[in-house]
Amino acid sequence: MKKVLGLAILATFLATPAFAGETFVRSEDSWSDSITKTNLILDSKTSSQRDEKYSSSADKVDVDGDINISELPDGGTTLFFDKFTIYNAGSELSGKYSETNLTNIGGTINTTTNAYTDAHETSAGVR
Repeated sequence: MKKVLGLAILATFLATPAFAGETFVRSEDSWSDSITKTNLILDSKTSSQRDEKYSSSADKVDVDGDINISELPDGGTTLFFDKFTIYNAGSELSGKYSETNLTNIGGTINTTTNAYTDAHETSAGVR
């Protein structure tokens, strides 16, 4: 009878779930997908205009030869020109410069960014 009682007690412990010291397995999966789209449209216009006006001139006077002044006995004077020449020269420059610049920049930049994540976690242990 002692053997039967002992076997019954032993069978009771084996048949009931174990609370302290039980084992567990945890398995978890996670996924994530994301898409980012960007559309950048460029439209830039630059306009510039430049006007210049300029003027330059030069004059030159040269005198060659001799001038002699003589006193006359009656109190007058006499002028003598010896190879006397007067040169007069000049030049002038005038003008205008005009410039117009127009710059257009245009276009589209399209970007697509895809991000994918995949995670798996498994753990096991005894509680």
